[in-house]
Amino acid sequence: MTQMKLGVVAALVLGAVGAATACSSTVRNNVFEDDAGTDGSTVDNGGEGGPVLIDPDSSTTGNCPEGSETRITGKVYDPAGKNPLYNIQVFVPSGDLPEIKTGLPAPKPDGFCPGQTCDSQVLNPLAAALTNTKGEFVLKGPRLFPGKDVPLVMQIGKWRRKIVIPEVKGCQENKLDAKDTRLPRNGREGDMPQIALTTGGCDALECLLAGIGIDNDEFEAGYSGPSKHVHLFQGSGGGAQVNGRATPAATDLWSNISRMGQYDIAMLSCECSENNQTKGDLQTMRNFANAGGRVFATHFHYTWMKNNSAWGSSILDFSTGGGGSNPYAVNTSFPKGQALADWLVEVGASSSPGRIDLSDVTSSQRGLVSGSPAQVWIGAGATGKYYSFNTPVGLPVADQCGRFVFSDVHSAGISSGGSNFPGACAALNKQQTALEYMFFDLSSCVQDETKPPEPPK
Repeated sequence: MTQMKLGVVAALVLGAVGAATACSSTVRNNVFEDDAGTDGSTVDNGGEGGPVLIDPDSSTTGNCPEGSETRITGKVYDPAGKNPLYNIQVFVPSGDLPEIKTGLPAPKPDGFCPGQTCDSQVLNPLAAALTNTKGEFVLKGPRLFPGKDVPLVMQIGKWRRKIVIPEVKGCQENKLDAKDTRLPRNGREGDMPQIALTTGGCDALECLLAGIGIDNDEFEAGYSGPSKHVHLFQGSGGGAQVNGRATPAATDLWSNISRMGQYDIAMLSCECSENNQTKGDLQTMRNFANAGGRVFATHFHYTWMKNNSAWGSSILDFSTGGGGSNPYAVNTSFPKGQALADWLVEVGASSSPGRIDLSDVTSSQRGLVSGSPAQVWIGAGATGKYYSFNTPVGLPVADQCGRFVFSDVHSAGISSGGSNFPGACAALNKQQTALEYMFFDLSSCVQDETKPPEPPK
């Protein structure tokens, strides 16, 4: 092997790493509040971990023995460090990382997003890859040099964590420790989206977020500012306290698009009925999604679709619901559906490829209507149980930037009513694990679901 003459400094600024928060093609402040600022993270956003120390006479292939090359390999996990994650962007940046702004960008006059499909774009990395269904990645290529203090970034949407590799050795595999390659648990470790979560008497999505590994001190009652990342509001019959503090009513959240505009994601736990008397103008949720917001709703929160004059019956058939029985089929007819089936086996949530057992299944709909823009993920026909669709509905994918995920299955199998979070939460069960896949996919780039995801270029 060629001797690596490390110590020659060369700044590898071959292009800027660009990011566009929410749906905008440029970094911009949250337009719904003055001087939104950052998420309070103390993570290094690119000022350290560089310049990279390289050998100018070396390359990944040119000076390596035949059949060898410089590679960085590893496996990306959820914040808990338990489940590997699919479709995570892993890259060596070509410059400083830009700040990720939280909340929605300025919508166009018609209320729609200005045509960018990603919460955060990555441009011109030195080397890049997407994780497979085992969470694995391989970085290689003509611009991946051996060197010291090499930055590496793991990102999906506004989830972003940067680490610094002490040394990348040339002409060999550089395998990273699994403890270093997970998404951030808190704002000190990296960037996270701002999440608004409403509790409910028949579900507890807050336990899903706790189970994937978000630190308890990231949860707060209501919104005191962006230093916390998960903000709880009390829905009908839902949990009323977070770490001993009372949660404000969910109506405080969804009554006002300016208030919702502080968030990137809205998570809505089933309230045991539609409770439309508390929903006010259903248009608010549609405006949130159309401007780039991501919505994750379970069971009776179908009301945001069914009773919305704009969406109405164009998504799902809300006549007498269809039942179904275990095991439910995973829809493998599109790339991400096949990936979900493979991933469920990988994490132990499915013992038979393409099949999953579900509990606490509800029957509020009978599947897609003709011409529906939605994608079914689990179930088929009248027994579909997991769906997603991009927003604004009816526009080309290139002009869409939001997403709505609907689960006709309760996530936790428990009620959060009256409980003080996180007291009632337990470890993730198998169907919560399926929802973990959907949750992180919610943050990913909006795309044509008939095509596989592509790594950043």
